[in-house]
Amino acid sequence: MNQNYQPQISEQICKIQTDKKLIALYDRLRYAACTNYAQLHAKGEYSENNRKIHSLIGITLQDYSKGTGEQNIIARFNLEPEQIQFFLTRITAGFQEFEWNSEKIFGEPDPQGYSTAQKFYISRHAFDKNGNPMKRPWYIQVQNGRGIKVQNANGGSYMQGKSFTAQKTAFIQLLDMELYMLLKRADSYITNWESWIAPSLIQNGKQMYANQAAQRQAQKQAQNAYQNGQIQYPAQGATYAA
Repeated sequence: MNQNYQPQISEQICKIQTDKKLIALYDRLRYAACTNYAQLHAKGEYSENNRKIHSLIGITLQDYSKGTGEQNIIARFNLEPEQIQFFLTRITAGFQEFEWNSEKIFGEPDPQGYSTAQKFYISRHAFDKNGNPMKRPWYIQVQNGRGIKVQNANGGSYMQGKSFTAQKTAFIQLLDMELYMLLKRADSYITNWESWIAPSLIQNGKQMYANQAAQRQAQKQAQNAYQNGQIQYPAQGATYAA
């Protein structure tokens, strides 16, 4: 091996790959600002490059059943770490039937009024529509496309109904054990990431909180002392000797 060769660093947590498809999870976790230290995970309280920062787990679905290159369909979606852990509980609890979906829309609209949009869907069904047992009961689908963004009264946004146009769609069907492995490894990574980031974040956050509390207390005491006449200020126009 070339001594100058350096293996490329990967943020991939885990993957399941078949001869036609692949699903992989990636580290997109970000820690909260010290002002919100108890959250551990960033929830959009601060921005970088004009984008609000959220702590996420990236999911990528690839469908190369029709070939590579332009025929290789790659669709992406970001899930919150708690959502990953929620799906894991559905497996460990033994749910035979389960469905869950989510959609996101973001970015500035194009001249036609469409913004970047994504959809995620996961389900488990024990039997197919003909009543036959499913060999691979878990179904995951990701769609990337465009949609019309609508602002709500709270300042957030949502996708206008029936405005979504899919540009890329990929899905995969998994065994219970395959999805369990995928989610369990992601859950372990999330837990260890939290254990690694928590000590310094909590320590710094608590110190900042204590400093703020001390400053507020000192200001309150000074205000009370002034109101009680314990602090005397010089009369207007008073002069002092050099």
